[in-house]
Amino acid sequence: MDERIEKAFEVANYMATLSNQRRLAAEEFNQKIVYYINGATFKITPELIGFVSVMADRPFDLILLDSNNFPVKIENPKKFLADIIAVYDTTSKDYLAKITAIKSKRKIADMVDL
Repeated sequence: MDERIEKAFEVANYMATLSNQRRLAAEEFNQKIVYYINGATFKITPELIGFVSVMADRPFDLILLDSNNFPVKIENPKKFLADIIAVYDTTSKDYLAKITAIKSKRKIADMVDL
């Protein structure tokens, strides 16, 4: 096979593998930012964190709609806020580390081993 064609296949395979590894890292991140409380499921987003932080100091219980649009009573909003921030922070740091590691690899075999 022509050397240029082989090089083109190598680059195409590398790009496909890079894209796939990034997609897998993103899927793992999205799975890890799910938080369960009182039978409810929440996807932790910056918007959720912001809303809860504004509402956490109110003198009444916090009612939120979970990811399935069911209302949930959060009896301790400050603890809920601390918990979701901790999960989001840890998961974001792990995601950044994984993406940084993927970017630094120049060979397909090294990238797949992550």
